Amino acid sequence: PAGSRQAVGGSRQPAGGRAPRRGDMLGGFAQCCCHDAHDRSTLTFAQPLATDEATCLMRADGDPGGALLAPQGFGSARPLTEEEKEAEKARLQDVVNAFAKRAVRGCPCVFIQEGSDEPVVTQYRIDRNLECFSIVNPDDPSILEVSCPVASIQDIYALAEDGEGCFPKEVVNALRPDEKDLLLMVAYSSGDQSYRFFFAEESKQSCSTCLESLRILCLYARSAQNA
Repeated sequence: PAGSRQAVGGSRQPAGGRAPRRGDMLGGFAQCCCHDAHDRSTLTFAQPLATDEATCLMRADGDPGGALLAPQGFGSARPLTEEEKEAEKARLQDVVNAFAKRAVRGCPCVFIQEGSDEPVVTQYRIDRNLECFSIVNPDDPSILEVSCPVASIQDIYALAEDGEGCFPKEVVNALRPDEKDLLLMVAYSSGDQSYRFFFAEESKQSCSTCLESLRILCLYARSAQNA
C-alpha cells in the first residue's frame, strides 16, 4: 500500500559509501537555452560542447571508467575541429530534444525500490518545464514514487559503465540477467542530505539516451536556476 512505502529517495548515500562524485557534473560543458518560450521541451545549445583543452568531461574522481559525456565517434583526446564540434552539438541537441518530448509524455521503465525485491513496471516523466524528474506509481500515475528537481541531481550511475560494485546487491539481484545492463542510479541532494533511486530502462539504446540526456538536462536546469 502507498502508505507503507519507504521515504522517497531511499538511502542517503550512493552504494559502497561513495558520495556523489560530480557536484560539478557538467560545469564548463555547455550552456543551453530554450528554443521556444512556449515549448521548454525543446533546447538549443548556446556554446560549444567541448573546449580545445578537453574534448570530453572526465569523471571528477579520476575514475578510469571514461568520459562523463564523450562526443560520439571521437575516442582520442585530440581537440575537435569546429566542424566536429558543430556536428556533435547538433547531434546532442537532437538526442536531448527527442528524449525530453518522450519523457514529458512518460517513458517505460522498471523501478526498484531499495529494500524491496519486487521490481515494478511503470514510467518515469519530466515535467514540461524540464525541471522535475519523477517515477510514477503504476496503479495511479498521480502518485509519485520518486520526485526530484533535475538541478539537484549530483550524479547518474549506469551499471554497464560503472559496474555492479556501485549498486546494492539486492537491487541488482532483483533484475533479470538481461535487465542488469539497463540499470541506472540517480543520486541527488535535498538540503544537506543525499538520496538515490534506481530504475532500469527498456533497451540499451534507451538507457544510453536517458543517461546522456539527463546529464545535459541537469546543466540546463542549473543554468536556468542561476539565470
